[in-house]
Amino acid sequence: MLLKQKDDLLFAGLILATFFAGSLISIQVKKYIDSLYKINPNYYYPTFLEIIKTTTILTFILFIGKLSIERILFTFNDIILLDKYKNNPDKAEKNKYKRKLAIYGLKFFHYLILTIHSYFIYDKLDFFPKELFGHGNMDNMYAKGVHSFCFFERPALFDLHYLINLAYTFADLFCVVFIYDKQTDILVMTFHHFCTIILIAFSYYGHFDSIGCLILFLHNFSDIFVYLGRAFLYAKLPTILKQLITVVLLISFMYCRLYVYGRLIYGFFAYYNWENFHLKFGFQITLVAMYILHCTWTYKLIRIVYNSVTKSSFDDSRKFVKEKEIEKIKQK
Repeated sequence: MLLKQKDDLLFAGLILATFFAGSLISIQVKKYIDSLYKINPNYYYPTFLEIIKTTTILTFILFIGKLSIERILFTFNDIILLDKYKNNPDKAEKNKYKRKLAIYGLKFFHYLILTIHSYFIYDKLDFFPKELFGHGNMDNMYAKGVHSFCFFERPALFDLHYLINLAYTFADLFCVVFIYDKQTDILVMTFHHFCTIILIAFSYYGHFDSIGCLILFLHNFSDIFVYLGRAFLYAKLPTILKQLITVVLLISFMYCRLYVYGRLIYGFFAYYNWENFHLKFGFQITLVAMYILHCTWTYKLIRIVYNSVTKSSFDDSRKFVKEKEIEKIKQK
């Protein structure tokens, strides 16, 4: 109970810090763009109105597509649903887990397709690093200062792909808050989406999308294994296969979100020449807050992997609110 209260306080603090950082960035980013315009007036500078228009259209398309495909998966996933959920006499409870399996299954395919698509776009960039299976070096982002960091040559579909990520985050946030069955991690997921929206929107608007696209890639790549692992929890599959995917999930998560992400944010603040202290401070808070969240998730993943390997126990850390309340009653 004490641990749960500490978690709530931590995430509440992270949300407040991110809200403050987002406000700081929104106030300062226009000054930064004006300074870039003086350096290169012929470059493309998207306005917030253009971003909002495109994102709104993409969000609507992705939201409708997301719910439609989840409905199709929901209809047919009885075939692989675990018997303890499939044979539940309470139809409403059974449908909760069917929806959960459908959501996880769609997210797995979404992040798989998004990662493959982005790889062929980003691989043309000389700063797409070997750490993310590219052929470049992330130090190339800072080799020529603002010219290599902000004014790099964007490959075809780069901008569209970037805004698709932003639109999907909006669509998924709407589902988490208003559509999906409420789960115990709703505060965490709301914070994560809020933080992601700030980073994607302002990195695109303020021309920080060189490092932004790498952060997007490592998140999308690791999410392939996150949602495959979660889908496996509710599917009829051999125990050894479930154990294997939890181990792969932990390794990929720690590699991408602790090691590579840590290197990226360190380089961002160590090597880039920041003239606007307040803008730097705003991004520092947001990026570090996301890193803290990754650390808490890593701790939970280690416990999940330990239980899966040593006890063959497969437990989703994301529980329905009602389910969690029943567990507390049983413990008493």
